[in-house]
This record gives sequence, structure tokens and C-alpha cells, in this order.
Amino acid sequence: MHHNDPDAARVCPHCDGFATVVITTGFRHLDGQRVTYYVDCPACWGWGVYPRMPRRLFRTPAGR
Repeated sequence: MHHNDPDAARVCPHCDGFATVVITTGFRHLDGQRVTYYVDCPACWGWGVYPRMPRRLFRTPAGR
């Protein structure tokens, strides 16, 4: 049987799990290698998962 954990982390909706990307510029170093920058997702800080909010923070009529 499958049990859902309401506090478990989920895939980040901003980066879809691809938390770190490499951006290649058009420039090259003196030895011929391309200049690259590693950039992390600002929402999940490069982890790829985003914490869920606990259900107790959501007020519903049925939960009162």
C-alpha cells in the first residue's frame, strides 16, 4: 500500500529537478577552452527538491 508523506520534498517546480545549469559564453580562455558559468536554481538553491508546506498550514472547512 502506498503511503503519502505530506511533509516530504517534491521536485522543484522552478527548475524541474535540473537544479544546476552550465551557461556557456561566447568567449574563450587563452588556451582555447570556453568560458562557462555554473548557476544554481534560486528557488531550491541547487538541491533540485522543494519542501512542501505542511498540511496543517492550509485551513480548509473540512479540517476545522
